[in-house]
Amino acid sequence: MAYNAPMNISNLIDQGLNLMMLGMGMVFFILGLLVIIIKVVSNILMRYEPTVTGPQVKTQGPAKIDDDVVTAISIAIQRFRSK
Repeated sequence: MAYNAPMNISNLIDQGLNLMMLGMGMVFFILGLLVIIIKVVSNILMRYEPTVTGPQVKTQGPAKIDDDVVTAISIAIQRFRSK
């Protein structure tokens, strides 16, 4: 073992804190860089993406359920619950 420094608790804590700050700093830097890259690419894509001007699709409301279907479902639920 070439490194023969005395191992006391203050040196170990100091090294641990330095390593923690370096790791957290790298993570913060990489995540910030990722956010910037995503924003730049998004702006580039939004600028050059063709706009779609097609027919507008109208959404229909819920379909009317027939009274016979409601009665059949009610009878099925009553039979299921009575078991």
